[in-house]
Amino acid sequence: MVMSILAVANCPGCGRVFQRNLRNLCMDCISTIDNEFDSCYRYMLHNRKASTGELSRATGVSVQRLTGWIRDKRLSTSDFPNLTYPCSSCSSPIREHRLCVSCSTNLTKEIRGLKWLDERKTVQGVGFHSFR
Repeated sequence: MVMSILAVANCPGCGRVFQRNLRNLCMDCISTIDNEFDSCYRYMLHNRKASTGELSRATGVSVQRLTGWIRDKRLSTSDFPNLTYPCSSCSSPIREHRLCVSCSTNLTKEIRGLKWLDERKTVQGVGFHSFR
């Protein structure tokens, strides 16, 4: 007797038990999300310059979901120039990556400063002295 085991889980969207799949959602939630995406895309085809907030208000789709689609490149910022999402650090509107240019630059400077301090401590710990 061959026994097959179904991989089941609770859907993170609605909580119902479902058979696991690539999208990790039940079929009802997949259908709902696909319909929401289609609605957003149709809206953007006729309102190409709409902002993320305008798109959310017009379709009822959350800004959080729209942000995911923009980050995943399902909604292209090159096709729709006013779609943005917040920088992970300062919440300024951005169109790509996780950080705005300012936050990225500041983070890079801080990392370089910490590396410089670490290198300086290493050199001094070996017995060398810095020359000024």
